[in-house]
Amino acid sequence: MKHELPDIDKFERIVFKKKNALDLLLSFSLKLMQARQVGLLLGTDKTYFKFLPPDKWDRGVMHKFNGKGFAGLILKYFGTIIVKHKGLSPVRLYKDTQFGEKKESDGVISFVLRKHKDFYEKGIKVLIIDNICDALNDDESYSKIPILSYNGDVFKFLPDLKINNVIARQFKAKNFVSAYIPDYGAIVFNNINENLLQKTGEEFTCELELKKRLNILISAIETASLAYIGLAKGRQATHLIWRKEKSLRNTALQLKNKEIELNAQKEYLRAVGAVNEKQLNMEAVNITDGVYAFMDMVGSTTLRKELNPRDYFYILNLCHQIAANNANQYSCRVDNFIGDCVFLENASPFDNEKIHFSMGMQERIMLMTFTLASIFKEIHLLKTGQHDMDKAKRVKGLIDKAQINISFRAGMEMGTALIGPLGSRKRKIVTAIGEAVNTASRLESCGIQEGIHINEPIMAILKDACITRDTGTLWQIICETNGISNNSDSLNFFDCYEKVFGFGKNVITQRTNVSYKEFSKDITYWIKCIPDSDDWD
Repeated sequence: MKHELPDIDKFERIVFKKKNALDLLLSFSLKLMQARQVGLLLGTDKTYFKFLPPDKWDRGVMHKFNGKGFAGLILKYFGTIIVKHKGLSPVRLYKDTQFGEKKESDGVISFVLRKHKDFYEKGIKVLIIDNICDALNDDESYSKIPILSYNGDVFKFLPDLKINNVIARQFKAKNFVSAYIPDYGAIVFNNINENLLQKTGEEFTCELELKKRLNILISAIETASLAYIGLAKGRQATHLIWRKEKSLRNTALQLKNKEIELNAQKEYLRAVGAVNEKQLNMEAVNITDGVYAFMDMVGSTTLRKELNPRDYFYILNLCHQIAANNANQYSCRVDNFIGDCVFLENASPFDNEKIHFSMGMQERIMLMTFTLASIFKEIHLLKTGQHDMDKAKRVKGLIDKAQINISFRAGMEMGTALIGPLGSRKRKIVTAIGEAVNTASRLESCGIQEGIHINEPIMAILKDACITRDTGTLWQIICETNGISNNSDSLNFFDCYEKVFGFGKNVITQRTNVSYKEFSKDITYWIKCIPDSDDWD
């Protein structure tokens, strides 16, 4: 098609200078779409006021017309009188049933105005009926017609609509195009250039040309709508501006809440082992400052024998959920769930991207220690019937009935490991492999229940460790969440640990000559995580 397009740049320059932007929109659109007739529908109610919010509309009034030739001239000056006299305007959006209820009226125009707000939110810009004549049912008042929507990018089919045969015949319509005008109503075209809507199969033959013209139409409508709103005065203007300002505030609040929700979800997913595309495609790296820990259930064989599978998995999943929640809280990560074992880590490839500095080894160790101790504490609450995740105390009932116990032990190590994507093409995880990981597993295996088994180097770091504003993540969690602080802005790690978890005595036990398979150590240490009854004395 070689028809010249009207100048949208010129339209946008002069539309705000015109006293009536909508008249200019009609003449511009008539030429753009090469239509025989074009009209404007004002959305309103029984007051016939302009600038009413769409949710108050109950009718559409034929407001303005334009068209080609002498018939178009008659339509331009007398069209509103003609359609009113013939009963074609106003178009009712609803009709009353015999039971006094409101029912949606049939017809594409009532559909367009009724869905005005919905279209605005979903991004539907234009509705198209490409062939009316073949679909008209001569024996009925209404005919079902296939209809397409266009959002500025793609065409989509909508459910068939009923159109009024009387109106279609009155305007001798071969096709129909409608676009909503924000805060006003809609613009409708009868009989646009048929070549634009010609199809080959289900696709428009001149799709690129049609999209170009529809996108220009959308731009013209958006500009004319703003110019038209500028004509509002007095009370109408006040209501309109306030409505838009309120809508913007609501939108801003929704976006802010959604951002908070997405960030929280992102943090949680990171904690339970989820990785982004960048991490999933990362090159394997050698990390020297990671901290790794394993937690494993003690006596799981007995537990499996005494409980049915459903109850066993119920308990195990609650314990794993507790592990994930606390890993998230203390900026650690669940690397993997391995049966009744949990593999946790705190390593630089998984640091929060918002933190513009890498945490030191001291803070990573403190964070992992608090993670593990918090998991132990919550599992203790779970088995004693005090955890919010099991308000019905089902876990306590199960273990009391079976006369069994639920307990875990943990081992933690720091040092070197390889981190990278591992698995098959269809299933990969990002995990850590190395000596520090193996040692953490061995320390767990020869550990004691309800505590953390560690080597001498970690104990030396923890004894000298302090929580300060330089350990920003811990400072916020421990000092602000738990309300623990002092005037020096520095807290000894074990003093703080004892206060947070309610210990009254030393939490460190030295162990000697510990071994498991090929692992052996002359001296190790065990950090108690669950207070004894005498700790409360």
